[in-house]
Amino acid sequence: MPQPGPTQAAAAPTTAPELPTVEGPLDEAIPLDTGFEIEIVSIRAVQVAATTPGEVAGSALRVEVLARNGSQQPQSVDSAVVTLVAADGEPGIDTTAGSPSPLRGTVAPGDAVTGSYVFMLDPADGREVTVSVNYAAGQPVAVFTGTTA
Repeated sequence: MPQPGPTQAAAAPTTAPELPTVEGPLDEAIPLDTGFEIEIVSIRAVQVAATTPGEVAGSALRVEVLARNGSQQPQSVDSAVVTLVAADGEPGIDTTAGSPSPLRGTVAPGDAVTGSYVFMLDPADGREVTVSVNYAAGQPVAVFTGTTA
């Protein structure tokens, strides 16, 4: 009996699909076409202290994010990703120093949840930054740009 020949596997994607983005200033809420509205409640320079192994002390930005569900369906924000990068390309390095409290849980229709993120960035004051918020995997990204106080 003849042996089956090798089969050709279908080409698998090598990169993630581009997510739609909606841009706005740091001081305005960004409505997304999913019914969610994302807002940077505050962004402020802080000094963080290293308290556990692996943490680094120094200049940082604390970013408080609000996600409001204006859709008709509950939505988990457990997979939310928030990033920060300075205009000169320097990334804000997320840290556990400074007691961040990321977005968590399921947001019911009409409800909102807040989360805080801490990013090491030196100096932190007076920097032009971009904060990107993807509240759930595969959903649109809110991209905020402005200057830190």
